[in-house]
Amino acid sequence: MTSANTDVLNQSVKAFKQLDIDDRLAAMALIYQDVASAVPPEVGNASEVSGLVAKIQELSQERQVDALRDLLPASRNDQNETTLDPNPAKALTELVSGENTVPTGEYGSMKTESKLAFWYQVAQKLGNGVVGIPNDYNPSAKVTELLNSLRSLDTEQKLNFLTQVV
Repeated sequence: MTSANTDVLNQSVKAFKQLDIDDRLAAMALIYQDVASAVPPEVGNASEVSGLVAKIQELSQERQVDALRDLLPASRNDQNETTLDPNPAKALTELVSGENTVPTGEYGSMKTESKLAFWYQVAQKLGNGVVGIPNDYNPSAKVTELLNSLRSLDTEQKLNFLTQVV
């Protein structure tokens, strides 16, 4: 990789991390459209990935988006956290029943390859509307700027970008 491409990659990662969460989800979905064929769905721990995807599939479409908003920034430090409905009454019901919860720690503890496979499966099984892209979506200026900077990178470099942001 040339130093110019390394600079673009590093600047793109920094720009991605400065986006708000909805723009991050949209950027992820748009980038995955570009590189989906290069991400093998069986990469990573298949049962771990498919189990988490299944938990998200059980949620309503609105809750799926909320769960993905919580998962994208999840890290290994989120081991005991769980995503809940933003409505306090519904969140309390979820806590008591244990239903409709998605443990962010489960995602946060995944290896990078499993996270890539997770987002691949989310895109494949749940569709773009869930991943943050409604059919009439117009990316924000910041997302467009990020995508334009990534255009100069080849597929391998874009995958490298994704491994750094998941």
